[in-house]
Amino acid sequence: MASELQETLARIVTKSKVLVDKYHVLNAEKERLEQVVAQLQSEMEVLKKENEKLSTDNHYLTMARHFVPNSEKAAEAKKMISSLVRDIDKCISQLNE
Repeated sequence: MASELQETLARIVTKSKVLVDKYHVLNAEKERLEQVVAQLQSEMEVLKKENEKLSTDNHYLTMARHFVPNSEKAAEAKKMISSLVRDIDKCISQLNE
């Protein structure tokens, strides 16, 4: 009877060690995957911001194309818009001072 209990106890200890080892392996894998998820989320945020910027640029270029049909006039319009933006930025900085 005592030997059966000893054997049962030994099997339980062995199985618990296997379970603990599996737990550690799975926990390490979970941590690695959490790092991958965090990295992918940060990349996704960067790509979202880039996408928004490109979308805005596309919208502005589409509007500019509607106002100025040929490329020569488009370049002139782009220079004029850039100049206006710089002037507005100067005004804003002066207002902030």
